Amino acid sequence: MVAYNIMLDNLSHFEFLTVAGALVAAWVKFQSEISRLSARVHALESDNQEFKNNVKQLLQDIQEIKLLLAKNKVE
Repeated sequence: MVAYNIMLDNLSHFEFLTVAGALVAAWVKFQSEISRLSARVHALESDNQEFKNNVKQLLQDIQEIKLLLAKNKVE
């Protein structure tokens, strides 16, 4: 506690405001980075869902082709 009081006594108002400003600036920067990364994750997840839907449609089309080939061999 004594070291803390000595440290506060040694800081001028300008230094304290500089440190406080730097902390606020870092917090704002991190918040903007987090929001930017969240937007990227959302975009990647939607692309992933589109890819899954395309693969599902492709598998359905392949099954349909298999059925048509099987019918042609039977007839």
